[in-house]
Amino acid sequence: MKLIKIILTIFMIICTYTFSYSETVVKNKQTPIIDKILSMQNNKNTFNNAADIINYIDEVYGGLYDSLEKDGKITIYFGPAHGKDHTSRWRGITTNRIGTTGLPEEYYSIQYSRKLYKLLKENPFFNIAASDEYREALEGKSDSYHYMKFKDVMTNAKNAGAFMVIEMHMNNVSIFSKADGLVNMPGIHMARDGHGRKLLINITGSYSGFLTLYNKFDAGGFSKQYALNIRDNLVAKGYKANSWEYGAVADDRFTYYLLFPVSIIYECGFISHPDEDKKLLSESYMDGMVASQYEMLLKTFNDIYGINISKKTFSGKKKDFKANIELLKLARLALYFIKQGDTKSANTAVNAMNSLYLNPQTKDSINYYNSIINKINKAENYYASGVNYRNKKKFNKARTSFMQGKATLNNTDLYSTYRDKFNKAISGNKRIRSKSDTDTALASTKDNTSSDIKSVSANTTAKNSNTVISVKSSSLTKPFIMTLRDEKNIEAAIMESLAPDSKSLKIITDSMKNYKSVSYTKIKTYSAKKKKYITTTNKIVKDFEFKPGIFIAELNKDMKIVKVSRVSSVYLDPNKYQNHQYLKNSYFTQIEMEKEI
Repeated sequence: MKLIKIILTIFMIICTYTFSYSETVVKNKQTPIIDKILSMQNNKNTFNNAADIINYIDEVYGGLYDSLEKDGKITIYFGPAHGKDHTSRWRGITTNRIGTTGLPEEYYSIQYSRKLYKLLKENPFFNIAASDEYREALEGKSDSYHYMKFKDVMTNAKNAGAFMVIEMHMNNVSIFSKADGLVNMPGIHMARDGHGRKLLINITGSYSGFLTLYNKFDAGGFSKQYALNIRDNLVAKGYKANSWEYGAVADDRFTYYLLFPVSIIYECGFISHPDEDKKLLSESYMDGMVASQYEMLLKTFNDIYGINISKKTFSGKKKDFKANIELLKLARLALYFIKQGDTKSANTAVNAMNSLYLNPQTKDSINYYNSIINKINKAENYYASGVNYRNKKKFNKARTSFMQGKATLNNTDLYSTYRDKFNKAISGNKRIRSKSDTDTALASTKDNTSSDIKSVSANTTAKNSNTVISVKSSSLTKPFIMTLRDEKNIEAAIMESLAPDSKSLKIITDSMKNYKSVSYTKIKTYSAKKKKYITTTNKIVKDFEFKPGIFIAELNKDMKIVKVSRVSSVYLDPNKYQNHQYLKNSYFTQIEMEKEI
């Protein structure tokens, strides 16, 4: 009888980690919460995938110290920065990632990457994984390599059993707009949006300094600690940190990180900043930057794991990393369940993160996961309401609920399963692609790190443009675009914008200098006579403030200004606006042409 009980107990333990139909077995003993989450999985594929996640984390992260003691290695996957496209052109050229010297981003990246690769390769505790073609470039055997999608980089890293992913980049992107080396400085510049449409944009600040993008999905904390160590070390050396989060930025823009949450992107500086561009090409600047990236990686392993791998022989004092490992598991499982649309399991994982591990050190990371699951729960409540209305034949209300639920979710891949569910509820089995879906599909065909605006110099000539702007005669009253670079010289700005004759120039200039801005404010006052509050409207008239920037102005038939507004950017649409400098369709230009004829 006792033997039977023992056998049954063993059988129950085995069942905790694998089902009769499962192909994957959880190799190590797990904590109660992980056991609970596994026991909730009654589908072969989801169980196997969850078990794979747990096994990978246990082997690569949980068993790191023991592995190194037994002559194991830490595998780091080195991803390429952009590269050549299918036409064998550098994407740095085709996507305007160009320095002030005219060199593409890849030229800089490979110089820095080779230096870091050399340091890592010389360390006996590291194994560097990379594509065959990129390894040739890292070793100096080739100066050419092709672009690899982030998604493929992350998949390859997992297949290689990597601890983390690193990529070496240079920056030429302002916080708000894409700008090449000619225009990422203060001023008004011609640019293009993601669809190639021309616009004017007023860049109000220059951007410089290094920053390190660390994976926001990494709940274990290694990515963040590494980025902070790099920042502190470089600043101590005298390097300038970018003002965005002071040089260490949590990044969740690329949901490909879901496949591999421990990763870093080095942004060594702005090649679009003339002074910094010169430094970035300096050997001493490169060596100092790369030395910090390497040395701080060693420091981070020591900080978190107690591992000293700075010498030829392994040493250290093992730290208790169990809490970080479980937190990493819970976060990674939560992401997986969200991708599967399994709200119950995802909530279980996130709730466990809160109840077991919420503290000042983990607060930011766990709150990020809270924001994700709260968004999903809100969407699911809308979905439940929609189903309820639909069952009651209240189809308009049902559709409204489904639309509201879908609107709570953004267009990242993380929420794709939930968006598909709402789409089916809204339109039935027939899949109707929304504008946002179309935009997302278009965006996915572009480089993952590209910004929406690809700027070119304001002096770019028409022959270099792929878009031909048809010139049409403009009426006098069509709004005109005016660029003011000096608030004291409105006359020059009008001349540049409209090219009027001298008499017309004086009329327009005088009118603009005398233009008043009008605004209205509502004030509530108590009327003792009427014994209630009465709302009155006050009209406020004051001189319009002309300061450097872009303006849209309108004239009447007497060439007097009737409206002026200041804008940060404007599309160069010849059907909507007139402008002599950029559109060649000023009303006065047409008159002058007729006179010449």
